[in-house]
Amino acid sequence: MICMLPVVGLKAQDTLTVSLPNALEIAMSKSPTIKVANKEIERVDYSKKEKFAALFPTISASGSYQRALKKQRMFLPFSFVKDTPPDPAGIEIGVDNTMIAGFSASLPLIAPTLWSSLQMTELDAQLVLELARSSKLSLVNQVTKAYYGILLTQDSYNVFKHSYDNTVENARIIQNKFKQGTVSEFEWIRADVGVRNAQSNLVSAQSAVNMSILQLKMLVGLDMFTGLKVEGSLSDFEANMYGDVLSIDTTTLHTNTDLNQFDLKAKQLNHTLKMQKSGWWPTLAASFNYQYMAMANDDISLSNYTWFPTSSAGVVLSIPIFQGGARTYKEKQLKIQIDELKDQRDNLRRSLELQTINCLDNIKKAIEKIGSNKEGVRQAEKAVAISQKRYDVGSGTYLDITNSELAYIQAGLSYNQSIFDYLSAKSDLEKLLGNDIVKNPKRKL
Repeated sequence: MICMLPVVGLKAQDTLTVSLPNALEIAMSKSPTIKVANKEIERVDYSKKEKFAALFPTISASGSYQRALKKQRMFLPFSFVKDTPPDPAGIEIGVDNTMIAGFSASLPLIAPTLWSSLQMTELDAQLVLELARSSKLSLVNQVTKAYYGILLTQDSYNVFKHSYDNTVENARIIQNKFKQGTVSEFEWIRADVGVRNAQSNLVSAQSAVNMSILQLKMLVGLDMFTGLKVEGSLSDFEANMYGDVLSIDTTTLHTNTDLNQFDLKAKQLNHTLKMQKSGWWPTLAASFNYQYMAMANDDISLSNYTWFPTSSAGVVLSIPIFQGGARTYKEKQLKIQIDELKDQRDNLRRSLELQTINCLDNIKKAIEKIGSNKEGVRQAEKAVAISQKRYDVGSGTYLDITNSELAYIQAGLSYNQSIFDYLSAKSDLEKLLGNDIVKNPKRKL
């Protein structure tokens, strides 16, 4: 008798039954990958607002106190006055205490570099959105393949379970015949060993099911102790496989996230070049300053200090003339980077086209294998039934039963694997083409 130890049995919780659309919905709301991507979008939104704040006036308040430790002295040119001796000590000027309080404001009027940087923030936001979309597509691909992986392990378990049940039943019959003396002890020993081998395979298959479920929990962001059960089997997808393949548009890569990221990076480089060129243009800024000031010596009480206002307003025009050629060299570097990015994009596109052809080839081969392996399963089941009947009537051997069971296991596993290969290649192709299958989570896959 087999003793199955469920990994999720440490905490008693309700079992959650999910389909593939349900698993994708849970992943979109609970997965840390999606949460990080959403927070990055929020961060870039604040960064965009930060850049726009540079268009508003900058206002600051200030206050200062200055104590004259040694006052300045002024020497008047008495030597030029006839018959008047010069004063060797001079005249002491200034006050002991100087206090200033006020505020200042500045506003950019003409700032080409600033305006260009504001446009760059929009490209930054688009790139972050595309990166978030890339994370989403990767997660969808991983969750989808993990879901199919669970179905593969479950269907494989069913194959081993069917073979195990047959082996146990055959062993029971052989044991009865051995007790009746119609078969040898060697025959009974072989049957018992076959049961134990089938049991070992069954335990390994159950372990694979548990591990695949844990992997799906990790991807969608569920607690590891949450009971999880998936719906369906791999054979459910066989009926729609031709229609699913025909519905995929493989003629274009315009929604591929890697190409879109390259395009956005190219726009950023071109805009950076534009910003660099705008550094040659003059800038104009307005400024305003308003202060209250008080100056007094120590012999004047604080209540007698006289405060008087001062204010000024003006504009500052800055015209760049020469910086040692630094801007020119920077522009040349950016132009080289733009050319490099074009070559890299062409290489990436060819690589993506190769991957697309490879995925389509894998889908085609998997579909061919599915038809052949399905017929192989039917024939293997028939062979198992025939070998058992032949053994029951004494015209066959137990070796025939064992061989037919092994052939059934191999055929069943190959059939399930071929469907999984098809679904896996189809999921990879949808990711490659940038198809967002969670836009309508209830669509029929």
